[in-house]
Amino acid sequence: LQEKVVFKLDVFDERIKQRAMKVVCDFPGVTLIDVKEKGKLKVSGEFDKFQMTKKLKKIYKYVDIIALEHDGEPKKNPDPVKKPEPIVKKAPSFRRWKIGFF
Repeated sequence: LQEKVVFKLDVFDERIKQRAMKVVCDFPGVTLIDVKEKGKLKVSGEFDKFQMTKKLKKIYKYVDIIALEHDGEPKKNPDPVKKPEPIVKKAPSFRRWKIGFF
């Protein structure tokens, strides 16, 4: 089952970032790696995300999983079917009625 995992990796040292990329590249089942956003490492493929987190924590202490998404599942429709609102009739106005004697 294909998964997309986003890791929070706020690294200021370029050397640590390169070591983290090497660990992710050597991990079996990884198909895509994206590091374009600052402080985020996006990885997709078939792999054990907890083992990857464990290996990344050996390199850099502060690694967290931000987002997790399955690629194989269809997405749900964000717009559910809306029920039509019932038509409410107004009560008749008593001002038009002539009450009283002629």
